[in-house]
Amino acid sequence: MSPSIPHTVKWGIMATGGIAENLLTDPSTRDVHDVAHIIVAVASSTSSDRAASFIHDIDGPASSARPYGSYAELVADPDVDIVYVATPHSHHFQNAMLALTGGKNVLCEKALTVTAAQARKLVDMARQKNVFLMEAVWTRFFPL
Repeated sequence: MSPSIPHTVKWGIMATGGIAENLLTDPSTRDVHDVAHIIVAVASSTSSDRAASFIHDIDGPASSARPYGSYAELVADPDVDIVYVATPHSHHFQNAMLALTGGKNVLCEKALTVTAAQARKLVDMARQKNVFLMEAVWTRFFPL
């Protein structure tokens, strides 16, 4: 029996701060081989040069990930399956909404939003667009 080809999830990273550096741990290090994660794009709100520097630092000089100087460019990239929102939490609502409105799946750092009303709007948009939305709370997956 030949090994199956893993499902590849193509990530776009929105923001280049420290929390974004630790996003993707290779699933094979946990003996998971049916899924692979790759970074295909990174956006910085300050410049595409900052995004390029981030890509070089986390993915190496041979990376094929594309750097963008705006979040809208990242969302418009047709190769991005899911956007990781790593902006300051005060901007999570507007940035997650941008990605959801663009039809992208979203993993948003905690806190998801600053109000319950904003969270409801994001959930409503995710349902309307039939895309995945999740707050990145890693303790959610700890066994009891």
